[in-house]
Amino acid sequence: MRRLAILGSTGSIGTQTLDVIEKIEGLEIVAMSCGHNFSLFTKQLERYRPAFAASLSTEENPLALSSVKRFFHGEEGIEEMLESSRPDMVIVSVSGAAGLRFSLKAIEICKRLCLANKESIVCGGDLLIEGCKEKSVELIPVDSEHSGLFQLLGEGPRPDRIFITASGGALRDWSVERSIDATPGDVLKHPVWSMGRRITIDSATMVNKGLEVIEAHYLFRYDEEDIETYICRNSYIHAGIVYRDGVVKLHSGTPDMRIPIAYSLTYPFRERVIDRGGITGIPLLLEEIDGDKYPALELARNICGKQSKQIAYNAADEIAVEAFLRGEIKFGRIYNIIERTVSRIDDQRRADYRQILEIDKISREIALEEVSKCF
Repeated sequence: MRRLAILGSTGSIGTQTLDVIEKIEGLEIVAMSCGHNFSLFTKQLERYRPAFAASLSTEENPLALSSVKRFFHGEEGIEEMLESSRPDMVIVSVSGAAGLRFSLKAIEICKRLCLANKESIVCGGDLLIEGCKEKSVELIPVDSEHSGLFQLLGEGPRPDRIFITASGGALRDWSVERSIDATPGDVLKHPVWSMGRRITIDSATMVNKGLEVIEAHYLFRYDEEDIETYICRNSYIHAGIVYRDGVVKLHSGTPDMRIPIAYSLTYPFRERVIDRGGITGIPLLLEEIDGDKYPALELARNICGKQSKQIAYNAADEIAVEAFLRGEIKFGRIYNIIERTVSRIDDQRRADYRQILEIDKISREIALEEVSKCF
């Protein structure tokens, strides 16, 4: 039995991971953590009975405590949970920059890190990747695009270029002028994927694709200009590679996150976790991305490799998305806040963990200041 810890079990990736685990033999859940969704978390603990559990909340919850051997609280508590449970594999499915802390802790203990937190790479730069190499920990990306590239970039000649795709989000057929005043209700109606609120909004601004370009740069060692991005409306093409002779290899398949989640857990083997579907009549079409409509993607390309600005880009987006969801700013202001925050952070190509935290803190303060200017 391989021992598994799931960080962020109540989120979109976390709940789908639990669904996957029920279809795969040989996995034992030894630890689970959540943010603040105690209602769902309590049900999960009762069903899967891990020995250890934790939540970001510092409040005691008797129902959650009753079904586990030991319960921990806060960010330090999640680290202590990992220490106590000693998992073989950890899937980090928490959202936001906080995931870097847990990813770094996980690689001190586990043999495989299943990474569904792109901020660990965007904010951490080489920090996590080098840590995995030093400790001989397997780093398996969970994002469908990076999972696709991971599977395509095997042995053989190195492709000249790689590419990842985007659905275009809920507003892909809206004009720029109309999009400015889109409501959270409009933006959260994703045409293909079922995801968390932030990533769904990030799909509409293309911030998510910008973060993924940066992540691909570090994971696969390609320069930004050799990482192309296209729209695939049905999300059936996830990624591709292009050789110097013009040959293109595609990674395609049903747009269901349970597939890359399962692959990260079972690599190098494959398990079927969704019903077998047909492969005829499915259009494989790529479209160019309009840079004028999605300036956040262009900004991400411009700062790729500049770690301090990457941290600011992510932090400002987190602040701006929350402000949009609260009704404090219009959808069209999300990019403005990101761009202004990034412009106010000095260019620093490499940062240690202490510096990452400091840059993140300063960036959030600047972003909040920019949000207040929009009132």
